[in-house]
Amino acid sequence: MSDTGSVLAGFLLADSRLPSGAYSHSAGLEPAVLAGLGVDGVYPYLLSRLHTVVQMEACATVLAFRHARLIQSGSAGAGFFPELEAALDARTPSAAQRDASRRLGRGMLRLAGTLKGADPAVERLAAEVRKPLRPVALGVTAAALGMGEASLARLCCYDDAQSVVAAALKLLPIDPMTATGWILAAEETIEAVAEAARGIRGLEELPALSAPWMEHWAEDHTTRTRRLFVA
Repeated sequence: MSDTGSVLAGFLLADSRLPSGAYSHSAGLEPAVLAGLGVDGVYPYLLSRLHTVVQMEACATVLAFRHARLIQSGSAGAGFFPELEAALDARTPSAAQRDASRRLGRGMLRLAGTLKGADPAVERLAAEVRKPLRPVALGVTAAALGMGEASLARLCCYDDAQSVVAAALKLLPIDPMTATGWILAAEETIEAVAEAARGIRGLEELPALSAPWMEHWAEDHTTRTRRLFVA
């Protein structure tokens, strides 16, 4: 795919209107707000996710992307995607968070199957993992669409930060101008996390970064009957 196509793929995957189901998720912000997080806590929450959950997911996305590229070139064996899934599961103690990620991953894989169903990496992932976690599905989809690794790592971080901000505007009395500024303010952190993700060399280096309160809030959220977001 041309460079222009690769850039457009990045815009596509960063679009909140993408039909993958992400619009129904708050990146865990709704459970946090229900637990008492206020306006002043949203930006620190965004940064905390970048340093923990997102750093792990960005690394996993890059690994999935690289393996997808190997599959496309015909030089990769079977079994890596299930291994990556298992490694992510082991680093995600919350069943609610794993379930939310699989909902999003299933939507992303369905999108990839519709747009690039003949891509060998998309076919391999669909055959090996029925409900992939979102980082794995995102990496494969990005490879199928011709994105570059650096753009993908940055996208993974931006998408999570933007999900937090978009949810905050629905959940709390926040000036949209202020919320937009949070994304720009997080640029240095986003770049650092994206660069660290690109430095990963294998599954053994996949970070295990715990966010206990986010995990607790996610579990509590599953018991609530009144909520705006799935997670």
